[in-house]
Amino acid sequence: MVEKKTEEVIVAEYKLHIHCGECARAVEKHIIRNAGVQKVDINVESGKVIVRGTDFDVEKIQERIQRKTRKRVELISPKPKPKVIKPPEKKEDKKEVIKTTVLKVHLHCENCERDLKATLLKHKEIHKVETNRGAQTCTIVGTIKEAELIKYLHKKARKHGEVVPQKVEKKEETKKVKIEVKEGKEHIKVEVEENKEEVKSKDVVVPYFIHCTHAPQWFSDEDPNACSVM
Repeated sequence: MVEKKTEEVIVAEYKLHIHCGECARAVEKHIIRNAGVQKVDINVESGKVIVRGTDFDVEKIQERIQRKTRKRVELISPKPKPKVIKPPEKKEDKKEVIKTTVLKVHLHCENCERDLKATLLKHKEIHKVETNRGAQTCTIVGTIKEAELIKYLHKKARKHGEVVPQKVEKKEETKKVKIEVKEGKEHIKVEVEENKEEVKSKDVVVPYFIHCTHAPQWFSDEDPNACSVM
């Protein structure tokens, strides 16, 4: 035989102001319509409402009674579980990169330059604006993206702008390397510069050393040209 699962009976007790039997019947009507509620007992004098059932939300019934009767309803039992307040998630601070963008813009007079500056500086991501009527360029310093900047320029100033590509200068790192040059019996250390991209070879000038020797004295056995005395 299959054993039937016995459902746990839920008993909830509420308290509110009930001044007459008609008021109690209205409260009972609002509670009994909830799914899972089987029986409702109301004591008019004490203002207690006891609800029995197998599967209903205690707090939802409390909210329903308050909404329908517009009276404050106190949940006596079971006590509601304390709500766990989750700490707010810490948002990672994104560091905004300040960059310089140069746009090619048509500027025909001083008033045009002044109006363009005023319009661009209204954007919160634009910090500085410089115009050059001779070169027909506008330099913008800020955190705004290039695509957004062109759209903003066209929408607010009614001007077409083109981004001028900036030249990037490559810095070549050099390091000094010591080499040894052999000249006869002498070893000379010379420092040359080595480039990572291209090694520049330099002509190494080796100093010329003159070895001075004293001429042998006359009448010496060391001098092959000395006169011999018989």
